[in-house]
Amino acid sequence: MNSQLDLPHDFIRREWGFIFFDELPEVVMRRHKAFSRENEALDYIRGMVPAHAYHSAAYYEFPGASTMKEKKWQGADLIFDLDADHLPPEDRGRSFKDMLFAIKKETGKLLDFILEDFGFSDDNISIVFSGGRGYHIHIRDPRVLTLGSAERREIVDYICGTGFDPLSVLRKKKIKVKIHDGVRRHPMAYENEYQMAEMSTWAKRVAEKTIQFVEKIRSLENDEAIEKLKRIDGITSKKAKDLLKAIKSYKSFEELNNIIYELGLDRSASMWSVQQNLIKNIGVKIVEGDTDEPVTADIRRLIRLPSSLHGGSGMRVVPLKLSEFEIFEPLRDAIVFSEKEIEIEVGTPLKSQFSHIEMKGKSFTVTEGKNTLPEYAAIYLMCRGAAEYVRKT
Repeated sequence: MNSQLDLPHDFIRREWGFIFFDELPEVVMRRHKAFSRENEALDYIRGMVPAHAYHSAAYYEFPGASTMKEKKWQGADLIFDLDADHLPPEDRGRSFKDMLFAIKKETGKLLDFILEDFGFSDDNISIVFSGGRGYHIHIRDPRVLTLGSAERREIVDYICGTGFDPLSVLRKKKIKVKIHDGVRRHPMAYENEYQMAEMSTWAKRVAEKTIQFVEKIRSLENDEAIEKLKRIDGITSKKAKDLLKAIKSYKSFEELNNIIYELGLDRSASMWSVQQNLIKNIGVKIVEGDTDEPVTADIRRLIRLPSSLHGGSGMRVVPLKLSEFEIFEPLRDAIVFSEKEIEIEVGTPLKSQFSHIEMKGKSFTVTEGKNTLPEYAAIYLMCRGAAEYVRKT
């Protein structure tokens, strides 16, 4: 097991918080802790062995002070906390593995926004697997350091597409074009011309996804295409048939694509419904509402310590570089305990989510009562409260 602990950037200006095993299942956060030296922090964590270790996103003049006012806030990293529990139920999948796959996809979408729209550099972005059901993204760009809660909430709104106007996508605008400068008794003359309006990055995303959707619909058999269209809110059977007829009226997709860019996008109610559906999928689903938004907007938030162990899973909280994120597999790369088999007592009733678990490329069937499992799988079940260790007599 890799026992190396990596302390966060400028750790001496951060507040620390811990939850200890002997107080569980009650969750008591012991916070307002500060460390002035690296050895002091490492010795404390290794000596106390907390179930969960956290540090503040914020920097303070006096991080160990007992009140927020006395700490004297000096800025905070921009933090995104993505948790699969906050995904719509239909997007989570049925297993822990499915949930982790779904949340990684959303994290990838968020990274696209961070890199392409906001232009943050790789050096200022840190990705962390939470050790549980999601990912944390830390941004330490000086431009975000002193942003308040309202400004951080605006960033969330942008990423979610809140307030985005679909009419800005592939829209033709009317402009006046001068025909001639005019001569005596003949005033200057103009005529109207329509040109494609410049699109924002968000509008370009919607345009690209709209065209991809149209191409997909065009490739399906009629009955399948109609059923797919009908699954979109606001599209009835009749509207689906009419929209499909319009999409398939062109000889080729290339012709349709050229028409879209030459004349602009169809403004029918049906296409509006399609775009609204696409916008929901383009925006990151779990940084809005009552989920991640409070984390991002909270300038005094505590976030889990990268490289520590998650007391609710036994897995490592893994810091990742951008180049490592794509190939990272949490149920392989965040496992730290051994293959040694140990015996556990699984309690009743056994929740269905724990009856079958997949880790390190292996599948395990779990039943009520005594089970013998590899150490990493057994510790996962114990951390989840589904089992207890059987001591050998």
